[in-house]
Amino acid sequence: MIEPTDLQVIGRLTAGDGAAFQILDQRYRQRLHGFLRGRQQVTDDEADDIVQDVFTALVAKDAAALKAFEGRSSLYTYLCAISLRRAYRHFRRKPPVVDAADDATPEPSADPTDAGLTATQVRQAMTSLPEQFRTALMLHHFGGMEYHEIADLLGIPANTVATRICRAKRRLRELLTA
Repeated sequence: MIEPTDLQVIGRLTAGDGAAFQILDQRYRQRLHGFLRGRQQVTDDEADDIVQDVFTALVAKDAAALKAFEGRSSLYTYLCAISLRRAYRHFRRKPPVVDAADDATPEPSADPTDAGLTATQVRQAMTSLPEQFRTALMLHHFGGMEYHEIADLLGIPANTVATRICRAKRRLRELLTA
């Protein structure tokens, strides 16, 4: 059986087919949760809440959010944009909480020079980056998005995305090796 495309599923959902929601849920709930968790500022519970809020927004007001999707980017990119806006709104209301237990638990890393870093150190370094650098870096590394997808999402040229990611990595390296 051939899987329906995202646009076909959206068409079915906006036409009132409730089963189509399950398809979107199965395709994207875990990916969005992972995307938000990758930010290293969102707990599992917070990610669950934000993703639930995103999916609720998709079907609210006669599926207006889905009807607004024009297909110029992938549906995943569109959902990431909604997730980011919801996450930013969440963090404006609530200051990030740092778990003291993280200080004792090294963050796993493939790079042996990073072996002594804790999750808290990495999180603090990430939060000290300028928002534009942090966003581009997280979308690429934790969201698994390509430069052109990030460019579409943020409305900037792909070269600007590349520059922001490069500068974010350089700044992180400086912060974490100081």
